[in-house]
Amino acid sequence: MKLVCAILSDADANRVVEAVVQAGYPGPTRINTVGGFLRRGNVTLLLGVEDAQVNGALELVRSVVEARPVVQGARRATIFVLDTARVVRF
Repeated sequence: MKLVCAILSDADANRVVEAVVQAGYPGPTRINTVGGFLRRGNVTLLLGVEDAQVNGALELVRSVVEARPVVQGARRATIFVLDTARVVRF
């Protein structure tokens, strides 16, 4: 199991969540965050996936965030993929 932590622009978050759910992944946990030099609003999405689903999830996020124009030099997303022992859903 992996925990995908995706930090992205607030402007992209809803579209990413919709795409993730439509693709059949379990609904991610959304946390509103602030960070970086300019203190702009971000969203951190937490998504527990099987090892084999990681690349698909990353490509899905990439395809959504790259569809929107961005200011030169700005990052569209920062994603961490962490090992996790298990995911429990109730």
